[in-house]
Amino acid sequence: MKRIITLAAFVALALGGCSQQKAEEGAAGQPAEEATKAKPSYYKIQHVDVAPTVDPVMAKAGADIFDVKCTACHKLDERYVGPALGQVTQRRPPEYIMNMILDTETMINNDDTVQCLLQTYLLKMPNQSVDEKDARNVLEFLRKAGDERK
Repeated sequence: MKRIITLAAFVALALGGCSQQKAEEGAAGQPAEEATKAKPSYYKIQHVDVAPTVDPVMAKAGADIFDVKCTACHKLDERYVGPALGQVTQRRPPEYIMNMILDTETMINNDDTVQCLLQTYLLKMPNQSVDEKDARNVLEFLRKAGDERK
């Protein structure tokens, strides 16, 4: 049986590529100094204040936005068009998530992790035209989803 290599797999191999594991890894498990390291200069959002506990009002508003804007491509517990997001807050810092929601094109063009994910999912995340308040509510919903899946 012949093996067929997709264009994305070929590009990943040719460029030294990114494994699915590398693309899905993130902030969780990194040393504390990595978490406090300066954020990339292309981040529109450089800092997000998050409370130790999830704000239920924000999480509810975020769930409503997630249902309308995100579920066409993302599920919480399974890969779909894009990656599963149920535990994204364990893999990525809040600033990454906010920038991915708010400034998608800049992240696609500049972020190595997003480049790895593109090699896996083969589609760019479209800009969903949400404001910073809505993005913050989605982040709070994702924090709640992550807490429920620990």
